[in-house]
Amino acid sequence: MNSRRASDNVSPLKPGVHDPLFAGERRANPRHASHQVKLTFLGADHVALNWSRDGVLVADHHPRVPVGTRIEGVLTVGSFDGRYKFAAELVRRDARARETAWRFIKPSQALIDVLTRIAD
Repeated sequence: MNSRRASDNVSPLKPGVHDPLFAGERRANPRHASHQVKLTFLGADHVALNWSRDGVLVADHHPRVPVGTRIEGVLTVGSFDGRYKFAAELVRRDARARETAWRFIKPSQALIDVLTRIAD
């Protein structure tokens, strides 16, 4: 079997709206690639690889935690004073990339406000 692919068989990845990395994305809240968002949960700090008002993508430091797990933690933003409590659910794991996606559960207005401010 020939392992080469014809160029017409390969479609480019469509990465967000405000960042060229995520151009063409159709999410309700666009992702951002800024690394100034830090989350502390399950006894470890996690720097967001990308984030939106809906949740975050972080490196997978907890490979045994099952999808569907709910956690509570604290979020900080590098350029802002304050700590923001949050709850989130593990919605996706990419074992190959060693990343996990977490969706915020009922985020506080303060958390939404700070994420909105750094997105602008």
